[in-house]
Amino acid sequence: MGRANREGLFGGRAARFARAPRRGAARDGRNRAQAQSRPGSGEEAMKHAWSIALLLGATFACGGAQTTKVQPTARTQPSAAPGPASKDPEPWRAQRPPAGPASEVHFPVPEQVKLKNGLTVMVARKPVPVASISLVFRHGGAACPPDKSGLAALTARLLTEGTKRHPGVKLAEEVEQLGTTLDEDAGRDTSSLSLSALTRDVDRALQLLGEVSTEPALLPVDFERVKNEWLDGLRSERQAPERLGSLATLGSLLGKPHGSPVSGSLVDVRKLTLKDVSDFHRKAYRAGDALLIVVGDVDPSAIAKSAEKALGKLTPGQSELEQPFVPPAPPQTKRLLLVDRPGAVQSSLMIAQLAGKRSDPGYEQRELLTTLFGGLFTSRLNLNLREEHAYTYGARAQNLATRSWGALLLATSVRTDVTADALKEAMKELAQLKDPKLGKPIRAEEVARARADLVQSVGARLEYGQRLGSTLSELWLHGLPGDYFQKYPSLLAAETPESLARAAAAIDLDRLLVVVVGDRQQIEKPLLALGYQVQAAPPELTE
Repeated sequence: MGRANREGLFGGRAARFARAPRRGAARDGRNRAQAQSRPGSGEEAMKHAWSIALLLGATFACGGAQTTKVQPTARTQPSAAPGPASKDPEPWRAQRPPAGPASEVHFPVPEQVKLKNGLTVMVARKPVPVASISLVFRHGGAACPPDKSGLAALTARLLTEGTKRHPGVKLAEEVEQLGTTLDEDAGRDTSSLSLSALTRDVDRALQLLGEVSTEPALLPVDFERVKNEWLDGLRSERQAPERLGSLATLGSLLGKPHGSPVSGSLVDVRKLTLKDVSDFHRKAYRAGDALLIVVGDVDPSAIAKSAEKALGKLTPGQSELEQPFVPPAPPQTKRLLLVDRPGAVQSSLMIAQLAGKRSDPGYEQRELLTTLFGGLFTSRLNLNLREEHAYTYGARAQNLATRSWGALLLATSVRTDVTADALKEAMKELAQLKDPKLGKPIRAEEVARARADLVQSVGARLEYGQRLGSTLSELWLHGLPGDYFQKYPSLLAAETPESLARAAAAIDLDRLLVVVVGDRQQIEKPLLALGYQVQAAPPELTE
């Protein structure tokens, strides 16, 4: 829910995407059997020890120059016949206990109020001594002009470098006096500032947050330093094949600016100026486009008063900065984009198709479908590529959804020599998901597992105030009702194998975008044999 707002393709609920066995659990079915037959434990250890003792005894007996005549021992009396087996004192251990009834998720419904300047304030009561505070603005990477990717993220980063009243290290000292850290973030739909504070310090924390958002120093020396650090980070992350794959996939699927990386391309970030940052801050950081969310043991009316005092300086009104989404034409043939990595021992593989945006009907349906297909360790895609064929450590699928677009995305990394085989198997699984006549219709137990995972993940968001606040901000961002997450389990329960089969029918196997990052010399010929038109990915996609 809202995961595509993050920079990474599979951010948010990582357990759904890269689930692995627990430490000590059997990874492939061998560990448990080995543990039972391994010398050194229980009865096997005793047998092993006796075998060694007898062998040593025989060795010493044969190696001596003289032998000692062994006197026969007195014949022992035969033991009595064994009696009946003793009754198991804990017979209940022989049967696995049944699962209990599913627990209900009680998600808080936040209280909301709007300040005079148009700022929305949302408060969720949570009986903890530390309050989590976030100031979210409705403009992120999608609000950047086509040739200025990274502007939203760089702007958010510079706000934390100092204010006019507390430049440089003085701002850090103010934050430390609260015993907290000041964090910034930017996604595809939002930019945000956040911190936490003891309940008694919430008023001071709000004052500091208001100062950072309305009075940033934006000094040239800070800009040049942060920009150079940013460029170093971009160069570093482009050494990862998975990152190159995600850049090429979203860039080709969505076009500019929606497919541009939130952190920016190297070409675009180099051209950014301090004036660009100042202009974006002035336009994007407005009260009508902002949400203040506080989670903790606080009084909503007191928070509203403090927010009016601390954030009343935010410029009223809204800005229409988001660029319209015009998707590129889908491929007319089985097209595959290849990013060449000579000598690579693995290939990063991604398959994508456009889907409904977050506000389109059927979001919960798409969530369930991608979860049962590739969101769990026991999902179809992972069981095939990892458990059955041992091509990979993990294969995964996700339903990405933003305010402007949505996408079905599959991703994995496989051995170079099985790149084409892995792609063939992934496409086979998609075909079977789409067409129940191929012998693998969606089963009720699959839907139940996916539903349980999604519901439990919502419950897990209640643990930390910051996660709870981030989840509740989706209500404001996407215009959802305040009790949406309370009703979320029932929305999932309404979906059936038949309804998911109808959703799966929308997969267009002949129009899927396929991106592979790997050694072209080794993998191109097998990929061509599958009928794909292999093209080199345009360099600007991965810059």
